[in-house]
Amino acid sequence: MIRSVFAAEDLSTIYKPGGALGGSSATLGKFLAPLIQNTIVLTALASFIAIILAGFNLISSQGDKAKVQQATNMLNYALVGLVLAVAAFVITQIVGRVGGFDFLNPGI
Repeated sequence: MIRSVFAAEDLSTIYKPGGALGGSSATLGKFLAPLIQNTIVLTALASFIAIILAGFNLISSQGDKAKVQQATNMLNYALVGLVLAVAAFVITQIVGRVGGFDFLNPGI
């Protein structure tokens, strides 16, 4: 019922060369794909949340020039972040097509 400690096990039960974790099936695309996907999604999500917060700050500023300027700067930076996330997606697609591999679908 309780597994033994990994240090006491033979490594072939944990890491099988040629299997899902390594060997001939290990590729750069399989390593980078989750990193690139997660980074792009998290950046886009953070930018979207920042846009929502900047809009809320702009509406609730009640004409105070300092708060309006702060909300405008926040909105500008959030939009730049969103544009960079989209550009990163496009660049990875271009590099993948030129290089002959697909970062976002490593199994293909």
